[in-house]
Amino acid sequence: MAAKKKNSPWISEQLCVPAARTCNIFCAYCQNPPDGKMPPLKAALAAIRRRKIKAVSLEGGGEPTANPDFFALIKKLRAAGVEQFMLSTNGVTLADKAFCEKAAAEIDSFTVNFPSHLPGIYAAATRSVKFPLALKGLLNLKACGAAEKIRLFHIVSAFNYKELPRFAAWAAKTLPGAAFVNFTFVRNAGRVKDNPALVPAYGEAGPYIKLALAKLKLAGMKAVIQNFPLCRLAGFEGFSFEFQRWLRGDKVLEEGVADRARSKTCARCSLAPACCGARSDYGRIRGFAELKTSSLKPELIKPERF
Repeated sequence: MAAKKKNSPWISEQLCVPAARTCNIFCAYCQNPPDGKMPPLKAALAAIRRRKIKAVSLEGGGEPTANPDFFALIKKLRAAGVEQFMLSTNGVTLADKAFCEKAAAEIDSFTVNFPSHLPGIYAAATRSVKFPLALKGLLNLKACGAAEKIRLFHIVSAFNYKELPRFAAWAAKTLPGAAFVNFTFVRNAGRVKDNPALVPAYGEAGPYIKLALAKLKLAGMKAVIQNFPLCRLAGFEGFSFEFQRWLRGDKVLEEGVADRARSKTCARCSLAPACCGARSDYGRIRGFAELKTSSLKPELIKPERF
């Protein structure tokens, strides 16, 4: 049966609010490195009041929980009318139990960037020794009853793609109550700087991504893959984050995400309306020869649980 579009206002109405100016780790693939500056909150507050926005995502260049005014910022946003909060975090500060409990009471969902369950890969990807703290932060959220608020964000890079199936098994065992796992293919932006050693080819990472998605599905855990073309997900298209956005009747690409590269292959593809395509920055180091034109219509794709 053909999939039907349905309207969901959540994604479109969520405003990204810069809440960080520095970070407590130094990820090799960070696409938006901190520069010590943060836009004044006044503009965001004005937009919230003008557009009657009820949901915000706290993120920006760096780690929001490293902001000493983190909870004061939330208080100001609530006063402006915000009702739901999503936090993008690496989880390190959540190792402080008191901070974690207070955050869990304020935040509706935690997008936790956790690049590996293996200390060595974590250290290489983040260029830090804070794996124990990040893991403790995740476990603290679980301990204070906020496991269902966790969105495990896993950037797929050259550091970790071969370990994706084992990461999936670890996530299902360690955080079975988490909302879902969000695999996101690394973007050639920020600190990546056209370095092919950080960005695997679609063909290299694809089989591991599919196996990880299958393992999570079998474990009863929701999962999506982001920034990965549908033509490279044959048989697993229903896990695509962008396809899910299209299905909801939303814009395929999130606000602020670079548009897909122009490609004759993509222009002829039936999947194009629901696909993220390949980014120009990927093409600079890997080219576009891996892309395939498909005759499959997105309406015929069976969506996975998300």
